[in-house]
Parts: sequence; C-alpha cells; structure tokens
Amino acid sequence: MNQLKVDRITAAYSKLRISGLTVIPNPSDLELALGELENMMAEFASRGIEIGYNFEETPDPNSDLNVTQEFWNMISTNLATRLAADFGKDASALLMAQAVQSLSQASGVCARNRIRQVAYPSRQPVGSGNRLCARWQRFYSDMPRLPPNAPGTLYIMQGETNDYEESFAAYLSTDEYIETIEVKCDSGLMVVSSSFLDGVVKYRLNAPIELTAGAWQQVKIMVTTTESRVDIRIINFEVAPSVAVGN
Repeated sequence: MNQLKVDRITAAYSKLRISGLTVIPNPSDLELALGELENMMAEFASRGIEIGYNFEETPDPNSDLNVTQEFWNMISTNLATRLAADFGKDASALLMAQAVQSLSQASGVCARNRIRQVAYPSRQPVGSGNRLCARWQRFYSDMPRLPPNAPGTLYIMQGETNDYEESFAAYLSTDEYIETIEVKCDSGLMVVSSSFLDGVVKYRLNAPIELTAGAWQQVKIMVTTTESRVDIRIINFEVAPSVAVGN
C-alpha cells in the first residue's frame, strides 16, 4: 500500500488530539506540517536514520512517501510532537513516549541494516572442523570480486555520497510511464533517496567510510509501469578507496 506525505501529516494531526488539539487542519496548516516533515526527515537522515524518504526540491504533499510501513508510526508521532508548539500546545506524556520509543526503534533498525558481513581474510586458516566439504582447503577464499573493468560497473568511494541515474526510456512504450519504483542495495551501501521523472530513475547512494575498498556491491532497481509491466535492473558498484586531500 502506497502512502503519500499528506497521509502521515493527517495522521500526525490526528495524534495531536491526545494533546487537546481539536482544530481541523486547513491548507496553511498542511503546508506548515509539510515543511516540518521535510526538515525532520533531513535531520533524522543526518543522524543515520535513513529510511528511503522521498526528498524533493519542491515538496508536494501528494508525493509518494517512499517509506515502508514499519516506520509510518515513527514519522507521524514525531511530527505531531513538533507541530504541537505551533498551536500553543504541549505534547502529552503518552504522545512523547510513543515518539521516543518509535524513534529509538527506527534508529536500531537502521543501525542493524548497516551491519555487513565481513569476510575472513585469506590468510586466516579454515580449521579442521570447518573442512567437511572441502578438506583440501586450508585458508579462507578471497571475497568475490567483479572481473576487472566489467562492463557497466560503476564506482563509489569510501565515505562518499553520490547521485546516479538509470534510464528506462527505451523500455517504455508509447503512452507508457513509470508508476512505482523500488531501489534496494546490498547491506554495505545505503540508499539515501530515490525518485523518477520522464522514464529516468534517480537515486542517491552512500558508501560508509568503513566499507572495504575493492569490494563490490549491487543495486537493484525495480520499476512497475502504468501497463503493469515490471523491469528489474542490477547495477554493479565497486568500492574505491577514499582519497585524502592535503596533508
């Protein structure tokens, strides 16, 4: 089920009834809440709570939220606590508790998703108890890597946040458009944001500074069109070492 930004705004105003707010939001109230929502999600992203929120240069309340259901309550409760002051209200203890708990849970989920499986170094002995299927193997194998200069391989540096795009224009037929997108990546990378326009999917990736240089990651883009067709693209990324500037 797709959620729009206005759906979370409406839910936030609904939760404010706990604090005694009975006003029905008017267009100016919705505009105020949309600005608070954008600022709040940008703040959360800077703290590592990156959940795929759809950031826009010109925010639209009717745009897709692009956030999975597990985070919906976190957005509405925390937005409600921020809106309370604009109406001269204090957020109730119950609402504050819900906001704090849901934000803590979201932070934990994001931290868990950033944990990646680290391969054993090739110099580490396997050990006799771990050689049931390959008794000849004395040391762990190197991590899988893409062939050198593999066609279509993109690069991202350790600690870098960069924008990329993938065109589906050639795939779309006449009067057919992209309806929904889903951008996922391996646990090493993080999808900061994603959007689409005129058959082109744009996405922003972050490579944590601790990501192993030379490792490769994959990004999966799935689009569903207005004709209910689905196209999936797999893009390979190789992690390049960070470059120190100056001394």
